[in-house]
Amino acid sequence: MPAKAAVPSASTQNSSSRSLLPRGFDLNTNIGEGFGPYRVEGEQEVLPFVTSANVACGAHSGDPLLMEAALESVRYYGLSLGAHIGYPDLAGFGRREIHLSSAELRASVLYQLGALSGLARIFGVEITQVRPHGFLYRQMSHDIRIATIVAKAIAEYDRWLVLIGPAGNTLLQCGERAGLRVAGEAWIDRTYDATGSLLPHTHSRATIKTPQEVLRQANSLIRYGEVTAADGTRVQLEFETIHLHSRIPQAHYVAEEIR
Repeated sequence: MPAKAAVPSASTQNSSSRSLLPRGFDLNTNIGEGFGPYRVEGEQEVLPFVTSANVACGAHSGDPLLMEAALESVRYYGLSLGAHIGYPDLAGFGRREIHLSSAELRASVLYQLGALSGLARIFGVEITQVRPHGFLYRQMSHDIRIATIVAKAIAEYDRWLVLIGPAGNTLLQCGERAGLRVAGEAWIDRTYDATGSLLPHTHSRATIKTPQEVLRQANSLIRYGEVTAADGTRVQLEFETIHLHSRIPQAHYVAEEIR
């Protein structure tokens, strides 16, 4: 089956007009990642072609000035706004193994959501979705305790937010149990195994290298809702949003072709 429309508009459920996806399917990317004057190249080039953008909230990457610049872009392009949350690990870009107590993790999630939401008010936009980053993303994929803590913290902050995570995963199940709307995510530049899980970053075939191969996987996902795993198995994925890294080769070309 082809990908479903991402997430229904929240306007039918509360007074807000927020929606992860107003049309078709969702193509999301991460922005606002960097430190001070050091910005990730390629972010701006893909924004005309995506439908939602997840802004780094200052824990794994980003700072107030980068957040403001990212929010200005979100408003300019009319994108749905996501909070890109991660462990407080600027030095390791949120990819190192970090372990916090339940109270510390809950507070960190609430702090990041509050920081982005406070700045977003100045630009007249609201957070629609939450996407974990790096080690937190991977950890929430299989650790029910961590996924539950984060999902409950998000619901505590705003139960109308959408939790983005790996399609058909523990993270999404915990989100649903916390009362959140969830959106399964498919990757176009990462390789899957036969179970539908992403290969670890340490695997030699974890990343799809060329724009042509990335577009081939995107086409398979959009048209047939499936990917070819590393062992050649065809794997069906139930997803509502596709993730695009702005750092892949010719990211703007890939984004335009997908759109």
